[in-house]
Amino acid sequence: MAITETVTRKKLSLAEFLAMPEDDTSPVKYELEFGELVEVTRPTWEHNELALELAHIIRSYVRAKGLGRVSGDILVILDKERDLSYAPDIVFVATEHLDRIREGRVYGPPDLVVEILSPTTAHRDVGIKKRIYHAYGVQWYWVVDMERKTVEEYRWTEEGYLLTQVVLPDEVFQPKVFPGLTIDLKSLFSIEEQKTAQIERESKRRRR
Repeated sequence: MAITETVTRKKLSLAEFLAMPEDDTSPVKYELEFGELVEVTRPTWEHNELALELAHIIRSYVRAKGLGRVSGDILVILDKERDLSYAPDIVFVATEHLDRIREGRVYGPPDLVVEILSPTTAHRDVGIKKRIYHAYGVQWYWVVDMERKTVEEYRWTEEGYLLTQVVLPDEVFQPKVFPGLTIDLKSLFSIEEQKTAQIERESKRRRR
């Protein structure tokens, strides 16, 4: 997720949470964890760039194969009765589960959840949120580490998530959930450097 998360002790129902006014100018947004608000600092530019690029890669593959739908930063209602709702960085919902997408949200587990780590949220993304995603049947879980430039892929099993692969910075990620898809991590994690270099080249060209 984003940069910082703070769990407040104010109890809210899911209905009250969904009725909260949205403020895109606010530096924070919220998730709901068993009725307790989790305050999340909005992502950095670099975080968003990476999420958008990765979502684009996945979406292009999914659309070409007719496998379902992909979205980023969408509200996922995992449990209406227990007031549990997260907003993962990226979600994939398979065609056979498209009925879970209603009112611009996902009701029930996505088939894939992707969380991009930051230093202060890593403990939640690989801790309580990972356990909750497993408990509610999210079949595939990716943990993307911007600092280490790695990707961990987990598959659901009854005993817990099974780590199927750890992809290192200069390697190519071949997701088991998407046979045939290849993601070059070196290229993926160098987006910002590429854009900066492009801007510098354009600036030099204009000065000539």
